[in-house]
Amino acid sequence: MRNAKRRRSFLIRPIVCRWLRAAALALCLASLGAGQAPPNPSEKPVYFNSEIRPILSDACFTCHGPEEESRQGNLRLDIKENMFADRGGYRIIAPGSSAASRLYQRISSTDKTSRMPPASTGRSLTPKQIELFRKWIDQGAKWQSHWAFDPPKRPAIPEVKDKTWPRNPIDYFTLARLEAEGLKPSAEADQATLLRRVSFDLTGLPPIPAEVDSFIADPSTDAYEKRVDQLLKSLHYGERMAMQWLDLARYADTHGFHIDSLREMWPWRDWVIDAFNHNMRFDEFTLEQLAGDLLPNATLQQKIASGFNRNNMINFEGGAIPEEYHVEYVVDRASTTATTWLGLTMGCARCHDHKYDPIKQKEFYRFYAFFNTVPERGLDGYEGNAVPVLQLPSPEQQRQMDDLNQQIAGVLTAMPEKKVLALRNEWQKTRITTLPEPPREGLATYYAFNGDLSDAFSLHDGKLVRGEVGYEDGPTGKAAEFRGETEVSLGQAGDFDLHEPFALGLWVNLYGLKSGEVLQKRDGSEHWTGYELGFDDVAYTGRHQRSLRLVVRLAARWPDTAIEVRTRNRVPMDAAHHLLVNYDGSGKAEGLKIFVNGEPWETEIVKNVLRGAFHTSASLEIGNKNIGGLFQGQLDDLRIYTRTLTDTEVENLAVHLPARVLLTELAGTPAVEIATLQPDKPPQEGDIGELEKAESKEQKQARLEKQRQARLSEYFLKHDAPEKYRQLYSRLAELRKERDKLEKSITTSMVMGEMSKPRDTFVLGRGEYDNKGEKVKPGVPSFLPPMSRDLPPNRLGLAKWIVDPLNPLTARVVVNQYWQQYFGTGIVKTAEDFGSQGEPPSHPELLDWLATEFVRSGWDIKAMQRLIVTSATYRQSSRASRELIERDPENR
Repeated sequence: MRNAKRRRSFLIRPIVCRWLRAAALALCLASLGAGQAPPNPSEKPVYFNSEIRPILSDACFTCHGPEEESRQGNLRLDIKENMFADRGGYRIIAPGSSAASRLYQRISSTDKTSRMPPASTGRSLTPKQIELFRKWIDQGAKWQSHWAFDPPKRPAIPEVKDKTWPRNPIDYFTLARLEAEGLKPSAEADQATLLRRVSFDLTGLPPIPAEVDSFIADPSTDAYEKRVDQLLKSLHYGERMAMQWLDLARYADTHGFHIDSLREMWPWRDWVIDAFNHNMRFDEFTLEQLAGDLLPNATLQQKIASGFNRNNMINFEGGAIPEEYHVEYVVDRASTTATTWLGLTMGCARCHDHKYDPIKQKEFYRFYAFFNTVPERGLDGYEGNAVPVLQLPSPEQQRQMDDLNQQIAGVLTAMPEKKVLALRNEWQKTRITTLPEPPREGLATYYAFNGDLSDAFSLHDGKLVRGEVGYEDGPTGKAAEFRGETEVSLGQAGDFDLHEPFALGLWVNLYGLKSGEVLQKRDGSEHWTGYELGFDDVAYTGRHQRSLRLVVRLAARWPDTAIEVRTRNRVPMDAAHHLLVNYDGSGKAEGLKIFVNGEPWETEIVKNVLRGAFHTSASLEIGNKNIGGLFQGQLDDLRIYTRTLTDTEVENLAVHLPARVLLTELAGTPAVEIATLQPDKPPQEGDIGELEKAESKEQKQARLEKQRQARLSEYFLKHDAPEKYRQLYSRLAELRKERDKLEKSITTSMVMGEMSKPRDTFVLGRGEYDNKGEKVKPGVPSFLPPMSRDLPPNRLGLAKWIVDPLNPLTARVVVNQYWQQYFGTGIVKTAEDFGSQGEPPSHPELLDWLATEFVRSGWDIKAMQRLIVTSATYRQSSRASRELIERDPENR
């Protein structure tokens, strides 16, 4: 693997002025229709594709184009049969007679009420455009289908007068145009300029002085070609080529959206660089990126390649709807694939039929269906890579992983699940009678959170809830779930003074807290009085894994006279944890003890200058947007005592009380398995996409019971199983913890995958995720060649269809991207849009020759790059005359 600096080096983009390059290209790429007839001496021919269709697309297709919903007068101007049909005594277009053509009558009318397009559309035709329609109709109204949707035909190499200038076939096309305009090519750029140009273009780096001197001193006639070949072999060539491709793929090292958290996609990026450096055929380049994971016996590298369509933004915003964002991801993939390989704005058909191109909304969702089978979550962009991911261990990491898996398998063999399960179920019948009761002496406030906030046993009942509180399964029954939108005031509960000891314990499962308070009893001033329990100093220990230090503060006047104590170790925020604070009433920081999950934790004293009472009339609160922020997470079993608790009593609350609750809930219901004693199974990523679907009541109940049984089995194995099994289970936990740590250190890359049961795909009304219409199956737009019946209806079949030589778009789109890379503007200026709204090719015959040559060469990328940069066209000086700048300011 490249080191970090090496990976990033290619991202330094050279700023190279291109607009003046190859000035003699002036007009050589000017508009010329394919297969044009010789000009009429009296009137220049008007061509439908280059002159008429663009006007219709801009001014008419909105109301008379492909989209059925907005179509007016049952008239389509994008279909030949509709334009030329007899419409009961009149024709929209009467070839040879503009006077008899209803279209010309309406666009040239002086009556504002009948003139087209209507003023209400905000569109109008210029006199020049109206005159073009007249000429076209009077010349016979020759129809041409949209150029990009017809297969490219290899044109003959044009004849030219100056047979000494061309260096390869490209030059014959450009020179023929120059000669037709009465122009001559520019002189070849000087050697230093030419070497600098091609070095930047092929590697992104300038030549060093020694390379320039060597090139200038080389007397051989093929000195330039030799240098080009050297540049094509440079490792920097792949980096330079990857720059354009990564832009098309929307590559990023973060997930985007408001969190914009980091992710690792550099393995895919490096795959792209290596593919270019090894001159992978473009058809293979396509297959592996769109469907590398679906190839037979796919290699690790082919699976990495499939990450092309995992470069989309991924969200994890609070309140966002998973299904909605899943739709956004699939729309992104369908749209990006269509634009990158086909040059189509297919995403415009998400909400309705495409207004300009013959893409129906149903066809968009058939294309979308190819990408609607990825086992991913709608919300998975909080941190790190989102599933599905591919692990990329080093040889040493793989050796360690194999060793740990072998040890784990050995422990599991020594703990036969069937035997342990029988012991556990027998134990379940009687254990509740011997479990200690939770301590009640000195209990002043108790919130079980078992369904509402009226279940308190308290000396104080002044409660106030602002917002909604949900209730989900927790460690001791139900737990209150706060979603960052709720404030709860518990009145004067937990009211203590300087020399009054107390204990405060509760279960906490954090969702969104990075730092802040869980509980606070203090006023909102800068120099507050009271106390608070919270977290700070967040650390990220892996994907979706955070840990924080638990902090307790007591203040008579913050921060001048206060105690602040925090744990030396961090609390991992991966599940619910029982937290308890003992204060002995001494007024000293040493009098504060913190317990986590029943164990005393070492603390460090941050402040120890409490002088005076911290008593306050402020309420005890959970979540206060003005003090510490709103809480996100679960709380359960809040207990406040007017005394300190012993270590045994703390263990009772943290360890034995949850078991007591489970034994009560599961009385008479034995377990049917102990999942933690089953052989490890690979992640079932194929079913992840199903997890976000709404559960039925029965499914949820079954899932919760399974979780409760698992928690009770965990308690049994840790505390009450025979000594042999307790020791084995402890060793099993250590090995799994070590393996988890190793897994977190392994590089991953996001890849594509297939669900075991593909999602159904529907046409979405107005593109809205929850407005499902007709069910559809994968397919391609009907105006393009159909997929062969031999191809599978999945991404692999789609990829093979895309690079089928019969596909009229792919080769054209790709060679146009390459032309744009070297000349600043493509032969089709709108490189991302080969549809009706895109500009027609400035040089259609050259485009088709390049496209057919690309396929003939076996989709050889380096051969195409070499062909372009060794042409006389590319090698011209960029110094343009005033005449050329005036006649062709865009250098096309």
